[in-house]
Amino acid sequence: MGLGEFGRRLRASTLELHHEHLRSEWDDHPAIAIAGAPEREPVCVGGEVQGVQVVPRAGSPWLEVSVHDGTGRAVAIFTGRRSIGGITPGRRIVLEGVARQERSRLVLMNPAYTLLP
Repeated sequence: MGLGEFGRRLRASTLELHHEHLRSEWDDHPAIAIAGAPEREPVCVGGEVQGVQVVPRAGSPWLEVSVHDGTGRAVAIFTGRRSIGGITPGRRIVLEGVARQERSRLVLMNPAYTLLP
C-alpha cells in the first residue's frame, strides 16, 4: 500500500473515531440522533459545530451553522444574521426547532439554541 492509500485510511479511521466519540457524548442527553430526527415535527438535536458561514440570500445575510453528532449532519439557518457570539467550530450546541430535509441535509430554520461547555 502506498503512502497515499495509507494516509486516506488513516484519515478515515480518525474520522470514524471522532464520530464515535461524538455519538458517545450525546448518550446521556435528551437530544435525539440527527440521523433519526423526524421531519416537520419539533426536534431537539445536539452536536459539535463543524462550520459556520454567511450566505447572502435576497439581499439579507443568512448564517448557516453545520452541526454533526456522529450519526449525521444538521444545518441551523439563522436569517438576517452574520454571526452569533459563541457559535464557533468545535463548540457543542443543542438546537430545538422544526426540521426538514433539504438537499440531503436536515435543516432547522431559526432554531432555539443552547451552547454547551
